[in-house]
Amino acid sequence: MVPLAAARRLALLTLVTLLAGLLAAAVPVRGAGAAPGVQGRVWLVDAVDDEQGSRWVSQDTGTSTITIQVGDTVEWTFDRAGLEHDLTSLDTGTPWPEPIQRYFFPGEAGMLQTFTQPGTYFYVCTLHNTEMTGVVIVEDPDGNRAPTGTATVAPQSGPAPLDVHFTAAGFTDPDGDQLTYAWDFGTGRAMDRSTQAHAMFRYETPGTYVAWLTVSDGHGGEFVRQFPIQVAAGSGDGGDGGSGGGQDTLPEVAAVATPASGTAPLEVALSAETTARGTFVAYADGLASYPDLTGTARITRARGRTEVAIDVTGLAPGKAHLVHVHDNPCAVSNAGAHFRFDEAQPFGEANELWLPFTSDASGRSGAVTVRQPLRAGAKAVSIVIHDPDNAAKRIGCVDLAPDTADLRYDWSFGDGATGAGADPTHTYTAPGTYWATVIVSRSGPSHHGAATPVSASVKVVVAARDTAGPRVRLVGPTGTTRKKRPTLRATVTDASGVRKARITITVDGRKATRVRYVARIGRLTALPAKKLKPGRHTVRVVAVDNAGNRTAKTWRFRVRR
Repeated sequence: MVPLAAARRLALLTLVTLLAGLLAAAVPVRGAGAAPGVQGRVWLVDAVDDEQGSRWVSQDTGTSTITIQVGDTVEWTFDRAGLEHDLTSLDTGTPWPEPIQRYFFPGEAGMLQTFTQPGTYFYVCTLHNTEMTGVVIVEDPDGNRAPTGTATVAPQSGPAPLDVHFTAAGFTDPDGDQLTYAWDFGTGRAMDRSTQAHAMFRYETPGTYVAWLTVSDGHGGEFVRQFPIQVAAGSGDGGDGGSGGGQDTLPEVAAVATPASGTAPLEVALSAETTARGTFVAYADGLASYPDLTGTARITRARGRTEVAIDVTGLAPGKAHLVHVHDNPCAVSNAGAHFRFDEAQPFGEANELWLPFTSDASGRSGAVTVRQPLRAGAKAVSIVIHDPDNAAKRIGCVDLAPDTADLRYDWSFGDGATGAGADPTHTYTAPGTYWATVIVSRSGPSHHGAATPVSASVKVVVAARDTAGPRVRLVGPTGTTRKKRPTLRATVTDASGVRKARITITVDGRKATRVRYVARIGRLTALPAKKLKPGRHTVRVVAVDNAGNRTAKTWRFRVRR
């Protein structure tokens, strides 16, 4: 028989084990555990930055879309992030419990959101919104389920009058309910709506519109989606031809040659340097919080170089601001994502144009300039300033105008040869003075009237190849001297130039010391390596110019006893 004390211990152990099992069964599933107090399953979504780019990834589906149940929780984590990210909810007609707009650093603790209502919830990293959008589809297995399908709007930008096609395709309802469609074209007028699955609308007036589609099953289940539409000024509107500048105007152009002079044959890297400008305005979250925000901006593109400069006022004093060049106009997709020089490479400072600054006591940025050793492509069209207290919010934007999307560059090199492209290379084979001229025009079809081409020229001076060696004269000492370590001197000059490193001076075959050479006047001085004995001594200077021509000069002097 088991002793009484041992039996009690065994019963207690059994009870503890049973309670532990019951508690474990009550813990909600969360991949590898659940957050305290959270009911239902917890789904993990990572912000991932790697060689494949920046994106949201569900640990369960491997994509940015997850389907969950009412009462489940989504946790966004940032331990796989290499960059800062914001998490921003998008109101799609099935509102989030509370709007989200938060900013996270790599490795920072993320956030959890429990969904209590069925629907389709969209979220985005606005910093990288062309790459990082995600969807949470919430289903209620015991209640009504929302319809699903595909909605498209095309085109979403263009000059007025703009005919846009609205299509709701393949919509079905999991519960078999009859569906109704409602398009709102975003003009604010009740008449500018449609109840058809397929509709067309003409936008006559330039501006930014947000169209909405609502597909309803009549029992509270809805599919809601919004579409930004940018209508530019047309040929009869007297506008600038579109957001961000216009394709009926051309940027400022300068011609640059590197090098601009040299000897034939001379290879010259030419560049059509373009400059666009703009004025900052308060927008998005800054309309209410920073209504006085304004300032100037400039972007200059050239061969192997992009320079961006800003100067902004109307900011909060003494605050650090994130500022980036973006790839959409301010009015389109909230300026889109950060511009990248190479879209095959991940987001990051080396692949983007960042202009961070801390405002002064008066709320001004001061002059901020950044340079990158790459020529920016046509997608660098706007600059966005983020809220200093929540970088997920955007408070200021500027469109850089005119754009460079369809520029054509035609070159005349001045020696009878021609070329094309923004940055050609040309070799001048004969001596002379040449003017390289670039003509910049629009290469695409006429948008709103032909832009008048602009031109710029740069002078290139090509000298005949230097075939003569350096000239060595005014040598000394000569004759007789009493000094045991006399100063050796000569004047060494050449049309193509001479460097000290390519001058050798010796006395009796031994290299001299304390050699000095002033290239501007050609003065060469040195001292013998040691005291000289009485008698005759020989000085030899060998100089090689920048063209590779060599000269040797020898002279003698005597040291008296």
